[in-house]
Amino acid sequence: MYNHVLYLSYWAANSIVLYLSGLFFSANVVLGNFRFNPIESSIYAGFWATVLFWSMWDYIHVRDIKFDKMSGKFLVFWAFNFISYWLVARFAHITGFGVSSFWWALLLGLFAYFAQRLMWIVVVGRKANASGGYALE
Repeated sequence: MYNHVLYLSYWAANSIVLYLSGLFFSANVVLGNFRFNPIESSIYAGFWATVLFWSMWDYIHVRDIKFDKMSGKFLVFWAFNFISYWLVARFAHITGFGVSSFWWALLLGLFAYFAQRLMWIVVVGRKANASGGYALE
């Protein structure tokens, strides 16, 4: 039931992470092109990063893959965010978002993980979070 709100909050978190990283690290994270200004680019690229992240998350959910340790969840969702940002950055001419190297996509994935974790706590609540979190039920 809360999936739609959670998805929108992840989109907002990704967009904010992109905008702030473009604002503070403008030499390595580039936002904007001939089509979009930096704010529009962060929203559009944040959308596509969220779509890719959510698709990978749904795949794990459909395959009923369980994680025994929190460190496993952390590494998998960090990797999902990294892959999402890296793929979206490869289409900079379309999305208006680019990174100078994959290290920056890795760092953005880490920032996004913590932002999404915060959104999870806000939307789903601490009680559901204590039971393991990151479930789409």
